[in-house]
Amino acid sequence: ARREARRMLVGKRGARASCRQEDINALMVKLAGQGKHVVRLKSGDPMVFGRAGEEIAGLHRAGIPTEVVPGVTAALAMASRLGVSLTHRDIAHSVTFVTGHARDGRLPDLDWTALARWGATLVVYMGGRTAAALAARLMEEGLAPDLPATAVWALGRADERSALATLATLPDGIAEIGFDQP
Repeated sequence: ARREARRMLVGKRGARASCRQEDINALMVKLAGQGKHVVRLKSGDPMVFGRAGEEIAGLHRAGIPTEVVPGVTAALAMASRLGVSLTHRDIAHSVTFVTGHARDGRLPDLDWTALARWGATLVVYMGGRTAAALAARLMEEGLAPDLPATAVWALGRADERSALATLATLPDGIAEIGFDQP
């Protein structure tokens, strides 16, 4: 962006003070309505757990045209970074992306039986704070405690951390690397 461009931090910070989505939407509509070019920069792919749909809908209701420049979603970036295929033909025939928390911060209401099926890769976004409950629920549905699992913190940044674990030890790994970053 040019030097004179106004930059505003409006990112989400799980379970901490953050901008409300309604305020972000209203600010974009207000600034675009004033004839300003508004760029909403999001990490990863804005269409995967990024609330881009809400933002686009708000702009469209105000008659403001939008353009989305796709990014690489964190799941694919993580797989590449770790050198792990999400759909290795001998192991996983599908991949499922889910959110790790509901609006209230607790474990979301999901089809746990379907998520615990063998032959599939499960990718959980924003699941650090619910990892223990999530792992327990998946094991209740039959997934083995020694099933390989990993968590990545601050993916692609200089301070990136990862925890290679099992389903049973994943909460400990996450506690070790922390969950104050995406």
